[in-house]
Amino acid sequence: MYISNLKKYFFTTCLLAAGALSGCLKDQGQEDGDYGSLNGNTAGKKFISIPLGRNKVNVVGVEAKVGFQDINLFQFSYDYQSPAESELSVTVVKDDALVTAADPTLVMLPAAAIQIVNLTTKIPAGNFVSDKFMVKLNTDLLDPTKKYGIAFKISNAPAGVQLSSNLNHVVFAFTIKNKYDGIYQARVRNDHPADRDPTWLRTAYTYAYDIHLVTTGPNTVKMYNTAFAAGFHPLFTTGTSGYGQTEPTFTFDLASNKLLNVVNSFSPVTNGRAFVMNTAVTDSRYDPVAKKVYIAILMNQTGFLPTPLYDTLTFLKARP
Repeated sequence: MYISNLKKYFFTTCLLAAGALSGCLKDQGQEDGDYGSLNGNTAGKKFISIPLGRNKVNVVGVEAKVGFQDINLFQFSYDYQSPAESELSVTVVKDDALVTAADPTLVMLPAAAIQIVNLTTKIPAGNFVSDKFMVKLNTDLLDPTKKYGIAFKISNAPAGVQLSSNLNHVVFAFTIKNKYDGIYQARVRNDHPADRDPTWLRTAYTYAYDIHLVTTGPNTVKMYNTAFAAGFHPLFTTGTSGYGQTEPTFTFDLASNKLLNVVNSFSPVTNGRAFVMNTAVTDSRYDPVAKKVYIAILMNQTGFLPTPLYDTLTFLKARP
């Protein structure tokens, strides 16, 4: 699991605005809104904030698994020039209105799919940062084609500590990703038939742009070519080259990881391009140990011979 736009923050110097205390250095993170209150008067005051609240929506990609899994969402910060003298407790409440305000397209996370471990989180004595606020999520109850929203708002502050005026709540969007989802480097061979341009490359090459496999279902992913911000299958080794009106969508067997089917999910297709399995190759598959995808397919197009396409996709990193 990862949280997009999560900035690392460290509290080794004064956490008040420049000039608030004699000898304090300006804290750029506080000035930028990474943490702390921006109400213009922080001198001598203690604040509790949620650093990730600076983002309108924090996207959390969660791998589809059976049953509930632990998800660490966020931490609170104690914004002062010295760490907490004693343990501090911070309590939040779930606030659906914040989800709608941040992104009306988000679907509310079903209550049955989430377990909130504890609405109260501790900031240990001697620390600036709290323990992690954790939830348990059951992806079995979620549709991988949707984004689910949840939001939390601080409901109280310890005695003598104020709530940040701008970082007192946080919104999350959960996306469900199957095990094939990710950002890959593509090694490609387009075995162009005789009726294609004779100058087109017919040997293997490493594509110049990242290829994403994007979850569309529990065991299906579609290709996304970052050169075009579209699904176009690579065509040449250099430049922004790809087959227009294509978006290969792959279906795998969840148990064996073998490729079961491929279709062209681009719409509308006006040039007749479609994909089918290359039945001459029987080992198209996902290798979970090497984190590679091996694909042999045929691109059919009206008026042309079938074009064999051979892809080896090597996992680079998780997709946001």
